[in-house]
Amino acid sequence: MMNVIFSETDNLVTIAIEGEADPAGIRRFSEIVENINNNIEKDVEIDLSEAVYLDSSSIGVLIKLHKSQKQRNFGFVITKASDRVMSLLKLCSLSDALR
Repeated sequence: MMNVIFSETDNLVTIAIEGEADPAGIRRFSEIVENINNNIEKDVEIDLSEAVYLDSSSIGVLIKLHKSQKQRNFGFVITKASDRVMSLLKLCSLSDALR
């Protein structure tokens, strides 16, 4: 099961992803990303410290958010990804966002 936790400060949005990707979690993640793309003008941090597995759908949502943040001139960073998740993200052109 995938848990998506959204938090916001004055200048940063943090999305923490926990567990393994599943349809309900991906739907929630996608809804959060849509909200950010349409309504929030802040840098975004993705915390993957508790993410066990990301599938192609969740990677697609990350790529969509990354592109949107770049187009809107806001920051996007992925933090605390496990080696397994990090190697997957590098394959998907997200390596420049990894910290």
